[in-house]
Amino acid sequence: MKNLVLFFIPLLFTINSLSAAKPNVVLVMADDQGWGQMGYMNHPVLKTPHLDEMSKNGLRFGPFYAGGPVCSPTRATVLTGRTHDRTGVFDHGYALRNQEKTLGQAMKRAGYATGHFGKWHLKGLRGPGAPIFRDDSHHPGTFGFDEWLSVTNFFDRKPHHESQKGRLRNTQATRRKSLLMKH
Repeated sequence: MKNLVLFFIPLLFTINSLSAAKPNVVLVMADDQGWGQMGYMNHPVLKTPHLDEMSKNGLRFGPFYAGGPVCSPTRATVLTGRTHDRTGVFDHGYALRNQEKTLGQAMKRAGYATGHFGKWHLKGLRGPGAPIFRDDSHHPGTFGFDEWLSVTNFFDRKPHHESQKGRLRNTQATRRKSLLMKH
């Protein structure tokens, strides 16, 4: 019995140290990308060298469930885990309801640094390319994201970087990369 106890004590410390290390989580969502629209799927026109390299090393992006027929409902479904009709995002132009619980909030509660970079498209239509600021009731920070460099809709030529600490002026790609790399 004494040997059994001596075996389990180090095992408990090992399990505890393994659970303390959190993996990095990055969710990449392409807008309106078909299953065969990657180089490694032999697409005749599209070139995806980085995805092709990842595929060669064993990481292949395959089937993915789209929660709606267009991007806004699908984004709401991915962020909440609920069907788009439950989130209030029925189609383009509908805002994600503020009471929705999101993946960003869950990750933040678990101690992760969170960020959203790219097309948000969940604040309703306030004009194409309306910038997303901290005082907007539907900005990514409302839904659990610490940092964001997001555009409202389709063709915002001047995306704005926001942080819970305040707006930053530099919105260059190098800034986005440094935000991702620090976590």
